[in-house]
Amino acid sequence: MAYDHTGYVLHETKLLPIMYKCTLTKRTWPIQKESEMTRSGYSIYTLLLGKFRKSTMIKLLSPFTKKFILYLLCISGLIFYCKYGIYYVVLSQCNWPSDNNMTSEQPIKVMFLADTHLLGTRKGHWLDKMIREWEMGCAFQTAIKLHKPELIFVLGDLFDEGLWSSERDFNSYVETFKYLFSVPSDIQLYAIVGNHDIGFHYSITPHLEKRFNKVFNTGPVELISRRNVHFVTINSMAMEMDGCFLCHAAKLKLNIISKRLKCSQNENKCSKKMMLDGNYSKPILLQHFPLYRKNDMACNEPDSASLKEKEKPFRAGIDCLRKDATDKLLKLVQPRLVFGGHTHHGCHIEHTNGVHEYSISSFNWRNKYNPSYMLALFTMDNYSIETCYMPREHTIVFTYLTSIIIFLFFKILKLKPTSSINNDHHLFNSKKSNH
Repeated sequence: MAYDHTGYVLHETKLLPIMYKCTLTKRTWPIQKESEMTRSGYSIYTLLLGKFRKSTMIKLLSPFTKKFILYLLCISGLIFYCKYGIYYVVLSQCNWPSDNNMTSEQPIKVMFLADTHLLGTRKGHWLDKMIREWEMGCAFQTAIKLHKPELIFVLGDLFDEGLWSSERDFNSYVETFKYLFSVPSDIQLYAIVGNHDIGFHYSITPHLEKRFNKVFNTGPVELISRRNVHFVTINSMAMEMDGCFLCHAAKLKLNIISKRLKCSQNENKCSKKMMLDGNYSKPILLQHFPLYRKNDMACNEPDSASLKEKEKPFRAGIDCLRKDATDKLLKLVQPRLVFGGHTHHGCHIEHTNGVHEYSISSFNWRNKYNPSYMLALFTMDNYSIETCYMPREHTIVFTYLTSIIIFLFFKILKLKPTSSINNDHHLFNSKKSNH
């Protein structure tokens, strides 16, 4: 067995340390036989090498791991804000309208939205469908958590392709709608039919009408009463008054409701069966189409149509109710307010008979760059209204782009000092080598 002057044993061309005093264990190792000394030295060498590798890897990976975790948290936070948090930030700025002018009676809290237009299988890309459903679902669920309305009315065109849908597609439509617009048990949601749900007047079949009415428990004309506030819902496509199966049923139901309203005004002339639930108050008319008007030139809301669209003349029976149907509705129902959708734009009009009408923007970003919904407080004699605007898509895109630009700016700013230091070090070394 041969030793060199450093105290190492030469064995089969391998250099194994034999340490008489091991600093790790603080024990004195006696000189052993060659085989025992070789095994002991190799074990200590392996232990020291393992500890060296472990500490080196930790030092090398720690900065990378920390940066990776930091970047991952920043990206996750950005996505969470743009896909979820922004709805809370924006919608929390909208509150219920003031009830200072109302009596001591507790007002009914009502939320209105219109034209959700859930995409089907015929139109639109699957990615577009997924994005729109996510946006509407987040906005709606955030709104009901923040505002906690008692009643919600969806004013028609729930689906984009309802009239063309097979039974399978329609059931899928309904399932998606009930998932996105689900409400807790203490909130009641009512759906009003629109032309995209069952078609315009001349394309509606009994099957299409019954299919929608069965799922959403509605009819051509309905009366809903809550705490002396009465809502009359209308199927706008049944207001052609031409005696068809749809119009005939709507006319009969409308006459009955009109009689009940009149009976409640004059209690001595009618039986109790014809009386309303609660005291009489002028009803609120809800439908998909707006009442008859020539165009939207009188609309000056923040979410109203562009000037070019306002100038377009309305086609009676397609863009709005016919004039004779409007007059008949106003005569039979005698509403104090009218709410509708269909145009995809906001509007407030006072008709010649003093009735105020509100058109509500589409709830879908696909139809409106600044979609909205409406909050309203109602008592027997008063009401108060507030329009709530949802996050705009370009705001979300701007947030993404701004975050990326800020990240790149600080990244470049951080690299500049490092690069200058490296250049100075390189110049110093070159000068030193020349000397």
